[in-house]
Amino acid sequence: MNPNRLSICVPTYNFGAFIGETLESVIGQAGENVEVVVVDGASTDNTAEVVRDFQRRFPKLVSHRLPAKGGIDRDLATTMSLARGEYCWLLSSDDVVKNGAIDRVLREIASLEDIYLCNRVECDRDLTPLRMGPWLSPHVGDRSFRFESASSWVDYCGKAQSIGALFSYMSSIIVRRSAWDRASADEKFLGSNYAHVARLLNILQHGGRLKYIREALVDCRGGNDSFRGEGVIRRYLIDFKGYDLLASNLFQDSVVQRALRDVVRREHRWYWLTQVRHAARASGREWTDIDILLRSFGYPGWQLFLINALGSSRLVMGAAFPIRRAYKRVRSLVDRRRRPRRAGGKPAAPR
Repeated sequence: MNPNRLSICVPTYNFGAFIGETLESVIGQAGENVEVVVVDGASTDNTAEVVRDFQRRFPKLVSHRLPAKGGIDRDLATTMSLARGEYCWLLSSDDVVKNGAIDRVLREIASLEDIYLCNRVECDRDLTPLRMGPWLSPHVGDRSFRFESASSWVDYCGKAQSIGALFSYMSSIIVRRSAWDRASADEKFLGSNYAHVARLLNILQHGGRLKYIREALVDCRGGNDSFRGEGVIRRYLIDFKGYDLLASNLFQDSVVQRALRDVVRREHRWYWLTQVRHAARASGREWTDIDILLRSFGYPGWQLFLINALGSSRLVMGAAFPIRRAYKRVRSLVDRRRRPRRAGGKPAAPR
């Protein structure tokens, strides 16, 4: 009998400043039936040193350092290949598992679903809780999904409020290792940053079962997106090109393809895309190819017109950025005040 019910799989690269908090949150509640697997994609900071310190405290921490940086798709696949648990929880090396979350997952996997999808609490860079926006519509509670027809995919996508419902957020995913191993690992998705999504969707296409967990089990560190350093255009294109590749290659039914693209459009509201247009104008990048991509995702003509017109205006965008920052501060303050308060007067973390 496998002594490892659950493997916490942590690919990392140059997150030495954060991975200690991640591992602390795990080993503090991990029992004998839980292992931790860390794959370091040739970090140049102190990541390896931090991980070694935790290995001394937690013998069931397996650490593997790669000779060169391979990207998140390859690093995650390597992490999964080293795992020995019946189930694997994919965890980003700057996020934190909430107290009691591992016990909750161990109880859940007794139902033997193929994939479990939990929610997250959005936090700031210092992990101060801000808000919890569920992946599916607020009225959807804990529920199992089967994907036996095109209509079941369309129904699920219709409930999705974010591409997190389509597995974009790694730390919310727990997958049965045997199902992962059986799923197709098509190399065309390598480099998209969403090769793991292709594999998970393949599991569901071949009879796999998904259990949605309404509770947030992870604190997500905001303001620390690994891809933002490559620019705002690149960050948005990761999602648009990634899910366009997934929809086009995994699904033959145009209605299902459109349903998946609709989820991406709900994730990226047209008014936020004005900053992409602004960045393209500032850098001299041709806009036509991006405009064509946005049209393929169903943005209506009037929205595309406004994206182009407002995003091309220095005056409008000069005012928009401080307004957006002020809006985010106000929203954060309102979210904190709405939260129930613990004894002692401190706001409780959102559920």
